[in-house]
Amino acid sequence: MFEQKRRKNRLANETSPYLLQHADNPVDWFPWSDEAFEKARKEDKPIFLSVGYSTCHWCHVMERESFENEEIAAILNEHFVCIKVDREERPDVDEIYMRAVLIFTDGHGGWPMSVFLTHDGKPFFGGTYFPPEQFKRVLLEITRLWREEQEKVLQVAEEVSHAIASELQITMPFPEPLNETSAEAVLKAAENSLLRSLDKTNGGFGGAPKFPPHQALMFLLQRYEATKRLPLWEAADLTLRQMARGGIYDQIGGGFHRYSVDAKWLVPHFEKMLYDNAQLAQVYAWAFELSGEQFFRRIAAETYDFILREMTSPEGAFYCALDAESLPPAPRPAPHAPQKEEGAFYLWRPEEVKAILGEKDGDLFCKIYGISDEPNFVNPHTGYKGCIPNLLKATVENWAKVLNMNPDELWAKLDEQRGKLLEARSQRPKPHCDDKVLASWNALMVRSLAIGYRYLGDERYRKAAERAAEFLWATMRKPDGTLWHSYRNGVAKVDGMLDDYAYLLAALLELKEITGEAKWLQRAQEIANTMVRLFWDERNGGFWFTTQRVDLLARSKPSFDSAEPSPNGMAALGLLRLANETGKERFAQIAKRTLETFGIMMVRIPQGMMTLLCVLDKWRATRKEKAFVSERPIERIWVEPELLTIKANETKALKVHIKITEGWHINSTEPQPNLQPTQLKFESKLITIERMDFPMPKEVRFSFADAPIKVYEGEMVINVWLRAKEDAHGDEILTLQLRYQACDDKRCLLPSETKIQVPVKVEP
Repeated sequence: MFEQKRRKNRLANETSPYLLQHADNPVDWFPWSDEAFEKARKEDKPIFLSVGYSTCHWCHVMERESFENEEIAAILNEHFVCIKVDREERPDVDEIYMRAVLIFTDGHGGWPMSVFLTHDGKPFFGGTYFPPEQFKRVLLEITRLWREEQEKVLQVAEEVSHAIASELQITMPFPEPLNETSAEAVLKAAENSLLRSLDKTNGGFGGAPKFPPHQALMFLLQRYEATKRLPLWEAADLTLRQMARGGIYDQIGGGFHRYSVDAKWLVPHFEKMLYDNAQLAQVYAWAFELSGEQFFRRIAAETYDFILREMTSPEGAFYCALDAESLPPAPRPAPHAPQKEEGAFYLWRPEEVKAILGEKDGDLFCKIYGISDEPNFVNPHTGYKGCIPNLLKATVENWAKVLNMNPDELWAKLDEQRGKLLEARSQRPKPHCDDKVLASWNALMVRSLAIGYRYLGDERYRKAAERAAEFLWATMRKPDGTLWHSYRNGVAKVDGMLDDYAYLLAALLELKEITGEAKWLQRAQEIANTMVRLFWDERNGGFWFTTQRVDLLARSKPSFDSAEPSPNGMAALGLLRLANETGKERFAQIAKRTLETFGIMMVRIPQGMMTLLCVLDKWRATRKEKAFVSERPIERIWVEPELLTIKANETKALKVHIKITEGWHINSTEPQPNLQPTQLKFESKLITIERMDFPMPKEVRFSFADAPIKVYEGEMVINVWLRAKEDAHGDEILTLQLRYQACDDKRCLLPSETKIQVPVKVEP
């Protein structure tokens, strides 16, 4: 009996950490495979499909209660063919059957997902977590129904399958072609919808549980940058501050947990996901760029540091997730045996803090971070408790006033203390790490690091982004140019899906942006062409999530944001950027048609379509400029010298000439509020800018402004003083980004960006 219980099932041959966690179950699990479906057909048994992921708390609970239960396993083995799926490895399977669960439960989905299927994969009943006694009753009743009323079961399965196919392929196009006026109306309506749902006390949108609103924050920042509409910034600012002060943010080690169970971001569900931290880090970095607020820079940097420290493989790729559960730092008192507890790695007691920091410093730290003898977290199932460090009571700046300290000095002191606590925490039993490498999630992280480098300037981020991108290109790309989705322990598997291609396209374009290297643009074009060939629906518009596969019940066109950005939205974003970069209008046409395909959904359900709305805003801004090409507010831009040769540690001047068309002007570097100033930014690995000298502007009165506006007219020259880095040598393309707003005496165009590329040769 003991030997039989310990016998491994078929999952022992898999690479997914989630499937391997179930390899010792007495349940006779199959992976998703033809073999499982053939067995079900041959033996006339229904299929029990269980979908989850390795860092899912309730997946662990159901495993302990049901899948390790010999009695329940015997029922499953006798009456069902059992299939176990890692939702991260097979998001296509997960998407289809989650739609079925939402139908069966009136909208209550989640993991573990438990679905009962016919031989041909059609679902007829499902739910999420089942307590063991209820699960046993469900199994026995379904066994009876399959034996006695199979015809009714098959009819239900047929009806549900048709409903799933219809929902997954839904598109609601604009009734008329998209134009700038209709785009602006949709965008403003979306802004107002978000602002109406804002939690004005705690930030975020809606009530508990609260998930980080990654895409909504991107939309708010993007629209604020375009419109300077203050309520948009205020909504983003409040949400970003409250999340970063709450327990959903790891105040000791950096990085964000999955979600908060309460409205004020205090108590998280403790798992840490790569996709959350990739998206949130870039949002905080962008918020710092827009505001100069050092707190946002701090949160972005700490989140990137967490990823580089704890989620990066030796090859430079990024792992999926850290579990919510781990063994407590010390065994609990008898009679309880030590067992994994949710949050155990992250909870603190005052005596633990003081043992590390000393009585005085420990007492100060506990006061500031809300650690007391009154725990703010108690596991309702086990009673395990402790304190989640947080800054919700008061900001560090407010504490500095109370303590009569300089805020920077207090932050420095707290940073030193947090470093000691982080070192001590690293000695605790660690949460399980799901060390799969997913192309899609890695691409999100590459893109985030590139954006982080652009705004924060830390070279580590650029190097990490390039290293991970090279890994993806070398390891997760097949000889025919298509992608693998998943990789672990030297094995790449599962055909890539739309999100793998769309996210990688966006990441490669960000790398081109920060490095100026042509190879990233070339690779982006290869990925774009393959993506369009595999997934684009020329007849009806939009991108399919998968290629046509015989093992899937239906194909979907995913337009909504989830915890990850909309695959159709990211595909459109990448193609639009690629069109603007290369002038290939075919890409722009596909991007526009994708927006049109899901247009009414952006109107009716804006909060689910934030990524597509961000693309709509980009399209409105960049493609509207095309409409004014004939007016040519700027006739010509050129530089002197055309080729810059400079020695290491030497300073030279580069002249940027701008000839403005008669009748037009561009704003100065300090125009009126709400007007885009003229700015010149640069990207280089070999060169730094010592200073820029802009010419003196003219003050001019216009009919649309109450006060004079400082502008540039005619021909202007910007003197840029460049210094080669001390250890620099070699050749590169120096990219200057000119951002300006052109106006005539009646109106102003939308702000524009122009890239100026200068070949640079640095000699030792």
